[in-house]
Amino acid sequence: MSSAQPIPVLFTHYGEQWIRGSEQLLLDLMGAFDPADVRPIVWTNGTEMAAAARAAGFPTYHTDFAYYLDAGSPRLNPLRYAGFIREGLGLVRRHGVRAIHANSAAPVQWMLPVARLSGRRLLVHLHSSYLRRSRVVLGLRHVDLAVGVSNSVLAGLRADGMAERKLRVIYNGIDIARLQRGGDDGAALRARLHLAADGVLVAAIGSLIARKGHDVLLRALALLPAGAARLCIAGDGPERAALERLAAELGVAAQVDFLGYCADPGPVYRAADIVALASRGEALPLVLLEAGCLARPVVATDVGGVGEAVADGITGLLAPSDDPPALAAALARLVADPEARRRMGAAGQARVAGGFSLAQMTAGFLDVYRGLAAPS
Repeated sequence: MSSAQPIPVLFTHYGEQWIRGSEQLLLDLMGAFDPADVRPIVWTNGTEMAAAARAAGFPTYHTDFAYYLDAGSPRLNPLRYAGFIREGLGLVRRHGVRAIHANSAAPVQWMLPVARLSGRRLLVHLHSSYLRRSRVVLGLRHVDLAVGVSNSVLAGLRADGMAERKLRVIYNGIDIARLQRGGDDGAALRARLHLAADGVLVAAIGSLIARKGHDVLLRALALLPAGAARLCIAGDGPERAALERLAAELGVAAQVDFLGYCADPGPVYRAADIVALASRGEALPLVLLEAGCLARPVVATDVGGVGEAVADGITGLLAPSDDPPALAAALARLVADPEARRRMGAAGQARVAGGFSLAQMTAGFLDVYRGLAAPS
């Protein structure tokens, strides 16, 4: 049932100049709300994010944000920082904002004063874990509510003594319609990769950065029997050249295809027999939920919130981080057993539908916004 009036929510996003996990998740969330329930207003530093938000029809503002006092951050600029606060207060007044959603920890540093000065409540949506120094200088303990994408990302705040009533987990929800866009069943990609009908394709989808552990996955592939599987890696980033060299050094370059960034990953999932993620750190990776949504079994490293997304032995197989032999053993089990792949893929699909749907995520946040917007 819709509320009497939509709740104007100011979504403040700080991120890179791209649309990836946290950006896509926020776009999916805002787009899924009934306009009678929530009226999103977007304020971001990302040009691509701003363009996507405007294209979706949301009032959108772009500012070159910066956060301060943390490792690697620029020197504190008091005038610029005060400018962020003034601009935030102006947006709250202009749009009658009743709740504030910081989409990551960084915006809390200037949105906390905005919330206090305007009498509004502030939620921070945490997509990753933060070191203690970051938690302190960004002011995370002082928000009205911290929502984590998994229990693992809230562990630091619990250790800091933050009250349990101010902590909540809302799992990422998958937009099935977005994944089904185009209707490609993956056959075109398999043909492009010259895969035999019974050939096994392992897909890895994610930025080519050290944290994603693509190097570990390549080393695991090299431990499989020659020709047992083909690997395609969908993504781009600063590690690409190093990964291509590593594949050549390991003697598996002929079995690996670097596809580059795929704005529409649906066909990659559908072409794959197994989806692999060898990350060294994760909160709640969308790639594993998207794989489950499309009934693909997964092999992943047991880090962060991965164990909250994957039921080991039921929807996929987990291995320790930075352990190529263990990862290879898990891959070998599924490569050799088509029935296990089918069974785990079906179980993963049911798990995502039951606990990680876009409708569930949207309902969770609507409940939160209603609480934040209610009179004190």
